[in-house]
Amino acid sequence: MNELYANLKTFRFECWYLLGLLLLLPVWAYLKGKIGAAPAIQFSSADLLKKSGQNTRSSAGKLLFYIRLVALGLLIIALAKPQVEKGLSDYEAKGINIMLVLDFSSTMKKRDFMMGNKRVTRAEALIEVISEFMRARENDKIGIVRYDADAYLVSPLTLDHDWLIQRLRTEKNGRGTAPGSGMAIAAEHLLPATNQTKVIIVVTDAEQVNNGPSPEEVARAIAPFGIRVHVIQIVDFKDMASIDLSWNEMAQVPKYTGGQFFQVADFQGLRSVYHQIDQLEKATFTEGKQRTYKELMGWFALPGFLFLIGEVLLAHSVFRRLP
Repeated sequence: MNELYANLKTFRFECWYLLGLLLLLPVWAYLKGKIGAAPAIQFSSADLLKKSGQNTRSSAGKLLFYIRLVALGLLIIALAKPQVEKGLSDYEAKGINIMLVLDFSSTMKKRDFMMGNKRVTRAEALIEVISEFMRARENDKIGIVRYDADAYLVSPLTLDHDWLIQRLRTEKNGRGTAPGSGMAIAAEHLLPATNQTKVIIVVTDAEQVNNGPSPEEVARAIAPFGIRVHVIQIVDFKDMASIDLSWNEMAQVPKYTGGQFFQVADFQGLRSVYHQIDQLEKATFTEGKQRTYKELMGWFALPGFLFLIGEVLLAHSVFRRLP
């Protein structure tokens, strides 16, 4: 009983203005209920039709008419979309904003990665892993900046990841390395995304920068805006153990933004790092509460249609009459 009372308190019509059509039903009933003209059928004697001639509308006809009225009334109520409130719910959006800053310098053409049994370039392996990464994050907006000696925007933040993958496969390698320029462009396109997680993932095979602003300076500049920077550095196996990270310029970048630094030397290592970042960068933020309603249209539409069907069947069977 309490639940019924609670439902009645929240009952509403989403399209309440359509209920005005109900006012037409009594008008139609009045006009239909007037005495009509006598049937145009000739009989040898009018005495046979004396009683029926006093009222052209039989009780059967009245019943069919009332059935139609009820049917139309129920259908009008259904069109007005009756609802009861189900409650308040938080709308959760699972998605973050990621800018990929990718190295397409000439050294990325080095063919030292194995994919399956095939030897591929570092750039080809990178595109393959990024494609997997994007397909696994369909709710994230992702943009891409590519760089060699210069940097430019490939795509702003978008959910069209298939287009990004196709676009990446057309990129060519150049000379020089300017990750700092790429980071600056990426940060510029992340800044409008307020109150949302903002991430830059930089991929490079360089230890030192020979073009553009210092990545450290860019990292210090963007840190106050809540942009987290992860750096993935591709190195040779033989050099991995001997690299001194204190002299590695790219290794210092994540320290300013709360990101992480990774080094990889093969395809599986690169895939593993992207999987780690995928686990790190999970965010759920609440857009706000919204009321949810249970639709009751079917409770009125179905009986309305049944009444209409019943009226038609009765008119052509039990209550069949001459035209």
